[in-house]
Amino acid sequence: MKSVVTALLILTLAASGLLFTLTLSAADTDFLIYFEGSTLALKSQTIDRAVYLPLVDIVRHLGLAYTDATGLLTFTIQGQNSKLVLTPGSAFIAVNDQPILLQSTIRRENGQWLVPLDFLSQGLSRVAGQEFRYRPGTRRVFAGRIQAAELVMNAQALGGITRLTMRTGFSVDVDLQKETAQHRAILTLKGRPIDPARERLDYKDGLLQSVTFDDSEGSPRVLVAMTDDVRDVRLTSAEENRVYFVDFIKDPAAEAPAPPVAAAPPKNPTNITNVRVIVIDAGHGGIDAGATNAGTLEKDVTLNLARRLRVALQSRMAATIILTRETDVALTSEARAAVANNNRAGVFISLHVGYSPDKNAAGSSVYIMRPDFTGGFPQFDSSRLFFPWYMAYRPSRQASAALATQLQQNLNQAFPGWKVPVRYGPLGVLASATMPAVAVEIGNLNNEAGVKMLTDEDFQTRIVGSIAAGIEKFAASSGGRP
Repeated sequence: MKSVVTALLILTLAASGLLFTLTLSAADTDFLIYFEGSTLALKSQTIDRAVYLPLVDIVRHLGLAYTDATGLLTFTIQGQNSKLVLTPGSAFIAVNDQPILLQSTIRRENGQWLVPLDFLSQGLSRVAGQEFRYRPGTRRVFAGRIQAAELVMNAQALGGITRLTMRTGFSVDVDLQKETAQHRAILTLKGRPIDPARERLDYKDGLLQSVTFDDSEGSPRVLVAMTDDVRDVRLTSAEENRVYFVDFIKDPAAEAPAPPVAAAPPKNPTNITNVRVIVIDAGHGGIDAGATNAGTLEKDVTLNLARRLRVALQSRMAATIILTRETDVALTSEARAAVANNNRAGVFISLHVGYSPDKNAAGSSVYIMRPDFTGGFPQFDSSRLFFPWYMAYRPSRQASAALATQLQQNLNQAFPGWKVPVRYGPLGVLASATMPAVAVEIGNLNNEAGVKMLTDEDFQTRIVGSIAAGIEKFAASSGGRP
């Protein structure tokens, strides 16, 4: 009976050990070392606020010869022309008999040699013949000539969508996997290792619950937990795959009833069916202040006008109104046009403030793309499947001209003393827009009267009302993209 109990005990302990081993191998690796052609996943330990890694696993992965002299309590690594010796309990290591002081001591616990992170750059690099780069606070090391792409993420609400923007230092490919049942989107980044500026994005709204970077399985991924209100997820690339926009689109059925407002809506709001989405671009932003005078910045004026124009359009039209930026952030021209393209906008309008060398100048200008912008490139042919991004404006060029003419008429009516010409130019923000698109330059910031006018609330209400009326009239005609 005693032998049977002993056997059962041994089996139980063995099973427990097996389960522990399986658990450890499946889920307990939390640190990665990226080598050229391979990735080593390790289980780290934090001891006295220092991160330690298992030495033998690293040495074996590198294929280096080593000797674990248990009796002498030394561990020796033999390189091609160098030798590294470690002893437990000491912060000193010796490379070719030259002592090197580490920030933390070498440890040997439960038969396992543990080394602090600075051992990789201070000691192992000298015998392995390759450097190890590590950014404090992260859980990954890049070895040799590995060039990791730094990942910067931010999120913001843009009307009925929440946009996650991912920027990398190098061109990468991104695959989008939608897991609707799990309310999750997985973005897999391919092409090179990724070094995220932040592991987790501190952002949460009605569509996004969390945004987390994860490469624990050796494959860099961004995991996005979504709410039930997300209807669709769309991925758009820009800047030669160095920037990606991930749009989480709200289910219209989840829209809450609009709260009552003090001002009464128009008696006969127009229900436009051929323009369902309008995108307003507030020019400049972030480090790009645009024109400035007496502490007034163009980027602030355009954002204020964009917000007012959104309200004016919402009161007139049954359309979704989206701003390219809601806050003081910098966006490239391609990124601004991508907001309109990705949301299938029927109208795209970019707002700017004028700054004329003539301080007495006043008025506005409406810009559209110059017809010969692409030089000798053949004219647009709808039978062709692909065209360069800078030719995206061509199919809607005539509609853009019609929109510009309509805005010109409305602005002239609202401000009789102004000159509002329609101008042509190579505007990057309009070049890649696939719908009727214009840029409106308002006023002149190069004089005190212009500054006062542009910052006056009554003037801003009048100017956006005129622009909104022009867009409404254009949309009611055959113009616009459904």
